[in-house]
Amino acid sequence: MTETPATESAASAAAPGTGSPASPPPGASKARPTKPSSAVGTLTAALIIVLLLAVGLSWALWMQRKQFLAAGREVATRLDTVEQSAAQSRKEAREALALAQAQAGRVGELQNQAQEAKSRYDDLQQAWQTFSGGASDELLANDLERLLVLANQQLRLAGNVNNAIVALETAQARLAHADRPRFASLQQSINGDLDRLRAVATIDIPAQSGRIDRLAGLVSKAPMLVPDAAAPGESLDNDGAAAARPAPLQQETDPRAALPADAAWWQVWRAEIASWPGRAGSVLAHELGDLISIQRVDQPAALMLSTEQAGQARAALRQRLMTAQLAMLMRQPEVWKNELDNVVNALRTYYDARSADTQAALRLAQDLAQTDIAVRLPDVSDSLASVAALRAAGFDATDKQD
Repeated sequence: MTETPATESAASAAAPGTGSPASPPPGASKARPTKPSSAVGTLTAALIIVLLLAVGLSWALWMQRKQFLAAGREVATRLDTVEQSAAQSRKEAREALALAQAQAGRVGELQNQAQEAKSRYDDLQQAWQTFSGGASDELLANDLERLLVLANQQLRLAGNVNNAIVALETAQARLAHADRPRFASLQQSINGDLDRLRAVATIDIPAQSGRIDRLAGLVSKAPMLVPDAAAPGESLDNDGAAAARPAPLQQETDPRAALPADAAWWQVWRAEIASWPGRAGSVLAHELGDLISIQRVDQPAALMLSTEQAGQARAALRQRLMTAQLAMLMRQPEVWKNELDNVVNALRTYYDARSADTQAALRLAQDLAQTDIAVRLPDVSDSLASVAALRAAGFDATDKQD
């Protein structure tokens, strides 16, 4: 290989220690020593950057791994919870399914029992219809006859029209509900009896009872000819007592009234002495007026009653009034008339006729005695006759089928 002069010079320059070195250019001796330190700094900076990057990447990787592990644990915990919930749900579902199956079985048993009970009820219903179908008309006739007998007893024994009407209306409702053609004649008879009972004019028992109670009160407080515990004191009223008592000395009969205002003393004394007899007689008559009374009595025995006997007489009159009230309820006009007539006679005999209470009691007793309680009540004979006719006709099998 041929070497040129230029090549030789370059090789000699590159190989240290060979030949004499070429003379460097001016200023080159100062810049050449700084090149190694600059490369080292650059390498150091690069190394530091690489280390920092490695540390940061390592830290990032560690944090990411930590987060990944935490997320994994959380996911695992949630998975465990979900699995437990799923297991509990499966358990509850199995229990609910078992309970539903048990309930379905119980419902099936109950349905079978209901079907069996229904079939038994149908059998019993059919048996009852078979048993009672033949005797239904006769049972209905018995019930109607019992109601009619009850209405007749209310009319005959108690005279209670309202209770009789209620009994007939009940029988009428039973007939309407039964709807039996063969009982049409009986229904017409009951309707006729109801119309007659509703047209009866009854007595106002509450009003008459109130009048009797008022009469009993007057009998208890009216004064008798003989004072007793119920009416102590005088048997006369205020006007009669004032008329029976002598009036005190009047002003015009007093001798002192004729004296002038300037009369002498001896004239005043003479007039005073002259008025003494009249004043004494007036005071004596006024004080003794309560002890003496003049009265006409048709029955002298009425004045012979004691206080106890007067009380017994009042009690006897009240008892008679109670008997009269009971007679009105029982529709007994003879007893009613007799008891009230006795009350009127006792008021005229034993009571003071000049008292306002006695006069009011006497008027009330006379009005009650004139009240007629003998109400003509109809009967239910037509309805009873219709029931008897139905029984006489009999309840044969043909009628039952109808």
